[in-house]
Amino acid sequence: MARPLRILMAGGWYHVTSRGNRREVIYRTDADRRRFLGLVAELSERFGLEVHAFVLMDNHYHLVVRTPEPNLSEAMRWLHVSYSSRFNWANRLCGHVFQGRYKAMVIEDVRGVVEVARYVHLNPVRVGRLGLDKERQRQSRGMGGVEPGGELVRKRLQELKDYRWSSWRVYQGAEGAPGWLQTGIVGAGCGGRSREEQRQALRQYTEAPVRQGWIDSPWTGLIGGLVLGSQEYAQGLLKGLKSKRVDGTVMTSVRQIQRTSRLGWPEIVAAAEALRGKRWAQMVESWGDWDRDGTIYVAVRYGQQRLADVVRLAGGMKYGAAAQAVRRFAAGLEKDADKVRFVEKMRRRLSQERGEKRP
Repeated sequence: MARPLRILMAGGWYHVTSRGNRREVIYRTDADRRRFLGLVAELSERFGLEVHAFVLMDNHYHLVVRTPEPNLSEAMRWLHVSYSSRFNWANRLCGHVFQGRYKAMVIEDVRGVVEVARYVHLNPVRVGRLGLDKERQRQSRGMGGVEPGGELVRKRLQELKDYRWSSWRVYQGAEGAPGWLQTGIVGAGCGGRSREEQRQALRQYTEAPVRQGWIDSPWTGLIGGLVLGSQEYAQGLLKGLKSKRVDGTVMTSVRQIQRTSRLGWPEIVAAAEALRGKRWAQMVESWGDWDRDGTIYVAVRYGQQRLADVVRLAGGMKYGAAAQAVRRFAAGLEKDADKVRFVEKMRRRLSQERGEKRP
């Protein structure tokens, strides 16, 4: 039986999910859930993966991620193997934990990312006792829609608000974001100028299906079972898929294009030096400044550089210190306008350089 197609690309948005073997639970205790999230946190350090939304259900999980490097398969393989060994050890079990390989759908743009994040966050209330399971919704739609009563709506909203193992807790403002969770893009996806206005807009958008009793699935518009987006975008990705197969995984030409246009560490440093008016040696030696950390952050997040390579090329740093630098810079990014401007200017410069180098 052919293995599923994989579209791996730098800068790609994905919805990733996997369920337990034979649909069995993959989290028996809260300690299991914490172990899993601890490994998800490491994805950014080890692979540069950006996590933008998540939910852990009893027998499956959902992630919304972005891959600065075309390494989703490598990252997910590590996550599954690492968690399976820990889960089996903690619960005195053996054998498979997950049912086959993970599933990944490519998302074209931010609009789609926000829609999929809503679908992910609403998983805890898509259950029969709240009248939002698939069968109940099918019946309701067949009858032209049944307006839920006020008490039922309150129960649904309370369930959504209180569910602990979801990034919705962060987006609704109930708790702070961990350093590895990227909230800026989804958080601002429904508009609003201030953070509070953005939060209110996102809350209204997310809660609307709960109030009306019908949760639309974003997958009705899935193309080729792989791509959520326009026909033109999907055709561009799927073109020539059958010609590249490695270990049962079909790669698109996107991977080769992005690698061809990948910038080197010296070019990234040169761009940072031009923007900050400092030599790299000064950035490394300066205490209390974020120039060095910001440059490493951009290199890993947007420059398609592996953190291990940056450590080797930057000189004078250990891997753990570099990983901590990336986390530290990311944690303070939303609160510092200078950092935001630096990242945006660096991204524009790198895009321009990439365009000049692309054949």
